[in-house]
Amino acid sequence: MVGRRRWQFVLAAAVVAGSLAVGCGDDDEAAVVIPSAERLAAALIAQGDLEGTWTVNTGPEGPDADDAPVTPAGVVLEQGRQLLPGIELCDAASDASRAAVDVRWKAFRQLDQEELDPIDPPTDRTGRLVFIQEFLTSAEPGEIETTFNLLRDGMAACLGPIPAGEEGPGRAEAIDIVAVGEDRVAVLTTIEEAGGGAQWYLYSALVRTGPTLASVTLVEITAGEGVAPEESAASFGEVVTIAVDRL
Repeated sequence: MVGRRRWQFVLAAAVVAGSLAVGCGDDDEAAVVIPSAERLAAALIAQGDLEGTWTVNTGPEGPDADDAPVTPAGVVLEQGRQLLPGIELCDAASDASRAAVDVRWKAFRQLDQEELDPIDPPTDRTGRLVFIQEFLTSAEPGEIETTFNLLRDGMAACLGPIPAGEEGPGRAEAIDIVAVGEDRVAVLTTIEEAGGGAQWYLYSALVRTGPTLASVTLVEITAGEGVAPEESAASFGEVVTIAVDRL
């Protein structure tokens, strides 16, 4: 069933990351400055950075609220880390790449786009949902580069058809995005909802620069006859550019 699935979204066969460069060098250059969790949270995409009307997804409600995974500012808390959305790679990825998805993110935010005709199960199966998720972390540049390379290789290994599973068949394909950061890669994963007549479009970008690593994903879900997707690699590229420019 399609819905907002608050904080439970899993990226299947696609990985995302992005980054920020700061000074790096030896005696003749500035020392590397590794951004703190608070600094990264302040750099997360904000509602006013995007066209349209967006709201911040505040995370779990009810009994899980006491174990909130992030602060209102977006700093990830150890006590609720397990409640954050997960990242998965297919079995074709190496053991090292699949281990690398367990990145200890320091900042996270999800923005939900306000829609005039949202999907509202179980009585309504027509409309569009769009949301953005951004993760940020930081470490020594060499560690960030190693993680980027492992995730990039895992993403490449998982390109192609995705067999039917919990959410039906799909496909992952590489896409071009704007030249941001020191290195970047992006994937579009399309998945059919099993038995539900909905389509998921997952735009995922991996970008690295210096000591900062970020994950930016734009998800569009469409359901109902005649409802076509409106997002594209170009519009996703604009989101990635905004994210990196804030770092």
